[in-house]
Amino acid sequence: MAEHNDIVREVLSSEDKFFSFAPLYLEVGIGKGDFIVGMAQKFPGHYLGLEKEVSIAGMAARKVVESNLDNVIIRCGDFDFVYEEIKDVKFDGVYLNFSDPWPKKKHAKRRLTFAPRLEKFFALIKEGGFLKIKTDNDILYEFTKEELVKTKFKVVKIMDDYPVDEVNDVQSEYERNFRLLGQPIHRIECIKEGE
Repeated sequence: MAEHNDIVREVLSSEDKFFSFAPLYLEVGIGKGDFIVGMAQKFPGHYLGLEKEVSIAGMAARKVVESNLDNVIIRCGDFDFVYEEIKDVKFDGVYLNFSDPWPKKKHAKRRLTFAPRLEKFFALIKEGGFLKIKTDNDILYEFTKEELVKTKFKVVKIMDDYPVDEVNDVQSEYERNFRLLGQPIHRIECIKEGE
């Protein structure tokens, strides 16, 4: 990752030239990078990927380099920490794909879809922008639906068993594996309408 500071940022600033491009998207928890790389290849726009695990972020960075993409940057770090660096940036959309479900009830506040964290995503999204969530985890899915009610997001679509959509979406490695196991994929789509 150190060899590619054009792709991997140690720190972010809302003044970064990258954030002047549009459309601009954020994926939190990019894993090995299949989704963000696929989206950046398939759809116009610039993509910021966050990943808290350094070794995993390194795998994603390698895929970005090998794909010769100039519209993706990666920041290794926890969302709550990185939020302070990007809180003045406005994104057209945010993706949460197969986030850590933190299955124990006592860890619910650690989930990316905990209402106060969802409000941070709301603040990062432009008017009319979206939040799209995919998970295989039933507990996280039900929790997320309950938490979204506490936020300003308008939920526009809830799918208990989201079908493969090769035209408008990209599958991550996790998603492909879960589908091979016959595990239903849940999806929630929200938009930001007004403050």
